[in-house]
Amino acid sequence: MSKTKAKTLDRIKDRITHFNIPKFIYFDKSEWLRNKDEVLRKIQSEFCGSSLAVRSSASDEDGAERSMAGEYESVLNVSSDNIGDITSAVDRVFLSYQKNGERVHDDEVIVQKMINNTSLSGVIFTHDLNTGAPYYVVNYDDVSGKTDTVTSGGSKHSNRTLYIHRGTADALRSERFQSLIRAVQDLEEIMESRFLDIEFAVSRDLEPILFQVRAITTQPNWNRAVAKRINATLNGIQLFVREKFRPMNGVYGKSTVLGQMPDWNPAEMIGRAPRNLAYSLYEKLITEDAWRVARERMGYAVPAGQPLMVSLAGQPFIDTRLSFHSYLPGTLSDEISEKLVDVWVKKLKDHPELHDKVEFDVAITIYSFDIDEKIKSHTGGMLTEKETSEFKDSLHNLTHDLILGTNKGSIDKALADIDYLGKRQSLAGEKAIDMDLNSLFTMIKDCISYGTIPFSILARHGFIARTILISLQKSGIFTADDIGRLQRGIRTVAGDLVGDMIKLQNSEIGRDEFMELYGHLRPGTYDILSLRYDQIEDFGTNGQLSIDHEIEPFTLDTDKKEAINKLLKAEGFEGIDADFLHNYFQRAIAGREYGKFIFTRTVSNMLELIANFAELNGLSRDEVSHIKIDDILAIATASDEKSIEDRLRNKAEEGAEFHNVSSAIRLPQVLFDEEGVHVVPFQVSHPNFITDKRVDAECIYLKSSSNLPEIEDKIILIESADPGFDWIFAHKIAGLITKFGGANSHMAIRCAEFNIPAAIGCGEQRFEACTKGRKISMDCAAGLIQTQL
Repeated sequence: MSKTKAKTLDRIKDRITHFNIPKFIYFDKSEWLRNKDEVLRKIQSEFCGSSLAVRSSASDEDGAERSMAGEYESVLNVSSDNIGDITSAVDRVFLSYQKNGERVHDDEVIVQKMINNTSLSGVIFTHDLNTGAPYYVVNYDDVSGKTDTVTSGGSKHSNRTLYIHRGTADALRSERFQSLIRAVQDLEEIMESRFLDIEFAVSRDLEPILFQVRAITTQPNWNRAVAKRINATLNGIQLFVREKFRPMNGVYGKSTVLGQMPDWNPAEMIGRAPRNLAYSLYEKLITEDAWRVARERMGYAVPAGQPLMVSLAGQPFIDTRLSFHSYLPGTLSDEISEKLVDVWVKKLKDHPELHDKVEFDVAITIYSFDIDEKIKSHTGGMLTEKETSEFKDSLHNLTHDLILGTNKGSIDKALADIDYLGKRQSLAGEKAIDMDLNSLFTMIKDCISYGTIPFSILARHGFIARTILISLQKSGIFTADDIGRLQRGIRTVAGDLVGDMIKLQNSEIGRDEFMELYGHLRPGTYDILSLRYDQIEDFGTNGQLSIDHEIEPFTLDTDKKEAINKLLKAEGFEGIDADFLHNYFQRAIAGREYGKFIFTRTVSNMLELIANFAELNGLSRDEVSHIKIDDILAIATASDEKSIEDRLRNKAEEGAEFHNVSSAIRLPQVLFDEEGVHVVPFQVSHPNFITDKRVDAECIYLKSSSNLPEIEDKIILIESADPGFDWIFAHKIAGLITKFGGANSHMAIRCAEFNIPAAIGCGEQRFEACTKGRKISMDCAAGLIQTQL
């Protein structure tokens, strides 16, 4: 490529056919200093009456091994009629070059006709910046009409990311992206390179516009072998989902939607691309059988023998057709059940943004006080009057029994099972993690029977309580503040933890006493690489904890009691009054937290037993994290001519290679057709992870670059991917998280180049959670961010 981007544009402007390059001129520093007046006259003559973009084109900006994208100043919307404004803009750009030391006189500036009011604009990489995977990665803004929102990283408008598999670009349905990709492919031929970083826009009449093009500079970090396997892997996924979208015997619904966040939300629990041990353990303990057994006990319909989660190249997806089937009362007729599942699948297809809230906004899982409104909005008018009545009756009977606790899925029975598991844990004590491999079979059986099954029941009761609370708000009996105070007034194990952390710091309890209760907890429940609290030397002793953990119990006043009692009577809930219902809310919400707290101790102990077994046989935690749980158990059930170490190491190497491919594959969080395997839209709130690294470190929230605190070895939190924070890269930071920014933003490029783990554009909700933490665990390959207080 040419030395500067100005010369690159000049070289291709007469050869390019599909991109329009806005009129431009360029000049170097020497010419500007010698003939400033002549240069200004030329600018005004060329661009008479037009607005200008004055862009950088430094000699060190676009090298073959390092990009300085976003490093230097660009000034937009400069009036070509105002010599003073032009001069000031050019001087600003040249002055910005000095931040990197003494300059040479062949640094250039580009003056270009300003383009506004575009259909979309952004940056496109012709391969994945992080892995080299064969995708066109389009980071774009199609709302603001501006042309710099993506590259600046600070837009709050509509920074979106689209991954288009290079081998199937012809499958694009959007005309504007079809025209853009055609132009990019033409540019690749002219540049004689398939590894380009392109800043572009698309006009209202769908004409692609090229602002600049440079080489991708992160190629040395890529694993070429992984990239080569992606085409075949995607074809395998396409064949798999084609079968999944067809009707299934014994399961309601003609088709399905696969999602990473519905129901048991595996992406949140084990990550977008978990390692084999985490995936297989989650599968064995929950999504294989426990989920279904729990709902059957509660009186729901269940698809016999069906696992809830499927693996697409190692990435976990929930088959929502099975979820919707299992949300139906077991007494409902087949005809009505089939109709409802089809309606809910269609609604999720039409509204994929609801993928993480299907229990509330897509399906109807219980009888609540807004049932008639829900049936209108959630059934699409598909049920007859008779069918509607049958559906309501079935939901009513199911909900009545669950609140009263008269079936096998009661809160009391679930808590009794959880307590039994707790006693089993106490009997095992510290020996649990030092037992031999055969003990894993018992631990797994106990965890499922007395842990994940009753926890699944308690979790569903938690959803029931929340749904009824929302309906009480819609009925005008509760306000949102009432619901908040009710929830804050419930004592949970999470509140106990915070209170005991304060006691630990104040030396009111000792470390051993604290760890006996909470030492098993780890930020990643199923992640063997995540440290337990009792493995963190200074846990709970550094920093001043000032969280107010005082609990003010919520009480029902007389008016609320009367209103709830009247409603319960009108809806036919015999044997249930306001106090009983209030108590149900408290027990359901607290029980869910308690159940998880107890069963995760067994999970944590299992992971430590596995880690100890691996170490005895010469494998690290990192290596054993790539081995499926069944392959570990097979060591105790099947002989082999190889040594235990060789058997495990072979599986670890295979798993590590598989994980590299899984991490590089891009799939949508909601998949409802075959085309989604190859054309993948990502929402802004889904973080763009840079590198495949894992980092655990303290975090620090930087609100401005004017204050320079100690940031070495810390994960840095900043709101926007802004070049003004570039000073952080002069320090040895552990990682970076931003609230705003896309896969191709300034900070994304910086972190990819310097091989710094990062989550760019994680969205307001997740960013807010991070700012409240003391430490953060970030696994870029698995797509996980976990916060510790």
